[in-house]
Amino acid sequence: MKGKHTSGCAPCTGKRIGIIHFKTGDTDGVSLEIDKWTRIFQQAGHTVFLCSGKHGRDQLAGATETRQTAAASPVGVTIIEALDYHSAEATRMNRETFYRLPEGCGEGAYRQQMLEQADSLRRELEAWIGDHRLDVVIPQNIWSVGLHPAAAIALAQAIEHTGVQVLAQHHDFYWERVDGIGLTCSSAIEFTDTYLPPHTKGYAHVVINSLAKETLAKRKGIDAVVIPNVFDFSGPSWQRDAWNTDFRTTFGIAPSDIVVLQATRVIPRKGIELAIDVVAALQRHKKTLVGQRLYNGEVFTEASRIVLVLAGYVQDDTTGTYMGQLTRKAVVEGITLVPIGDRITSTRTMRETEKTYSLWDAYVHADIVTYPSYWEGWGNQLLEAVKARLPVVLFEYPVYRADIAPLGFSMISLGATIDSWTAEHLACVAEETIGTAADEVLEVLLDRQKRESMVESNYRIAQQNFSLEALDSYLAPMMSSWS
Repeated sequence: MKGKHTSGCAPCTGKRIGIIHFKTGDTDGVSLEIDKWTRIFQQAGHTVFLCSGKHGRDQLAGATETRQTAAASPVGVTIIEALDYHSAEATRMNRETFYRLPEGCGEGAYRQQMLEQADSLRRELEAWIGDHRLDVVIPQNIWSVGLHPAAAIALAQAIEHTGVQVLAQHHDFYWERVDGIGLTCSSAIEFTDTYLPPHTKGYAHVVINSLAKETLAKRKGIDAVVIPNVFDFSGPSWQRDAWNTDFRTTFGIAPSDIVVLQATRVIPRKGIELAIDVVAALQRHKKTLVGQRLYNGEVFTEASRIVLVLAGYVQDDTTGTYMGQLTRKAVVEGITLVPIGDRITSTRTMRETEKTYSLWDAYVHADIVTYPSYWEGWGNQLLEAVKARLPVVLFEYPVYRADIAPLGFSMISLGATIDSWTAEHLACVAEETIGTAADEVLEVLLDRQKRESMVESNYRIAQQNFSLEALDSYLAPMMSSWS
């Protein structure tokens, strides 16, 4: 099969590419990025096969085992349940590698369990590679995030046995975890040094920001190429249509309500407590808003509300209490929190008589987006908000400051410093910073011209630097090397 790169590369012989991640078919950043890479590979004439654990929400909901990537051909998904990092076995090995060995369990027992788990999974991965006659395998986070150490070992061994080419993409690394880690024994040190990621000569490595490139070189002596996350800026704009026209009604939101959208997963490092602070500050300006016409022509009335919509799903991996903390904080601050993550799926669908919406439907009905993460490997939801032509309230996380801000984006800033932490480890920034951000939000809610100038400028910058066309140019040299 032959194809041609959209960036103008010479035609190449199509390869059979396997992309493997802990999950697929979801709205997390890695799953969405897999869709984009798949599209580029298919346009270049390659065939893509996916492999993942069984915890993608589409699979759990009983959806078909194939899914439609955006503007791409259907891709088959092989589900290997042992890849699920939420499984009891994977969770245990993660804990025993990075946090503590259980009472009475020596290093020998830990090592034996790790290798047994890896060997069992290796056989399944070798079968996947062999059955699909893969030429190239692209691990996504398997060799970096460390949530499933046995999977990292198994995949490295399977690839070594089958001899396929490797292009490994690393979105997040285990040393970036915000809860702190400590390798528990010499075997844990050996496994992480050998497999997270492997040092094998000839493997190509990709990271998504310049800070990760520097750290990977210092820690592991591995040279990686930076390929940032991207988005389809050439496709049609998201619009209200027959499917999503009832979005606000479904969730009890009035046309004149102001929707502040938090589109990320609900996990502690997303800093969603800062979004609550911003909405609370806006709430204090409510009297001055009443009777004013918003940018979209709606008049804000006495009955109108400012609501914080949480469109991502709850993933309390570390504390198990974060959503409860946010709910309590919202009550104390007197703001309306609307969690809708259970009704947002990667594709629109019907669950018996209940409609689900895509994440893009949520953006269509939002007035402004909050992105207060204090750590991000890149920032997929930031690009999504720019695509949706929405203003963004943003905490200037390190990668944003290093790789994104220098391009000239116009954001409503929450600063770059967490000033303090509550007893529940919720982030706080200075009240003055929150107040200034709220004032700027009011401006873009009321001043249509200022709003359009901001969002259109952001759109042009992103289209130039973070589009699918840019991704094609980043991947073209790697695809050429496979020929």
